[in-house]
Amino acid sequence: MTPVALAAGFAAVIASALTLLGVLLVARWRLAEENIIKERAKWRDAVRSIVSEAVALDAENEKSKTTALRLWGEIAVRMNPEEDGDKDDRALVQAIASLVDPANRTDGSRRLILDLAATILKHDWERAKWEARGRPWEAEPEQTRTGP
Repeated sequence: MTPVALAAGFAAVIASALTLLGVLLVARWRLAEENIIKERAKWRDAVRSIVSEAVALDAENEKSKTTALRLWGEIAVRMNPEEDGDKDDRALVQAIASLVDPANRTDGSRRLILDLAATILKHDWERAKWEARGRPWEAEPEQTRTGP
């Protein structure tokens, strides 16, 4: 076998190995991306459900206190209130927690909850689109604080 043929064979083996590695890495990345996107969609749906139930609480109904406590717990485990103090997660958890007191079930508190949730959900949607594009050189979208 000539040195040229040997080099060509070796180059073909290396190219095949690199192609296989690339295909495996892309397939694994796509699978992980698909699972993450699905789970984040479920997360957004759960947050929407909690928020819509929270803003519908009746100030006159004593049973609403139990519901408010449940919603507070549900939103607290879905948010990262301690991780980023400059984001709206903590403010949303606190706003829903305030609904335990019937006096706080006002139109103003409902508007605050809706505004905070809208900002959080919009940011998560923008981040999901950024991740789906698969362009790591682009900066990740930042959540800007809208709450108090």
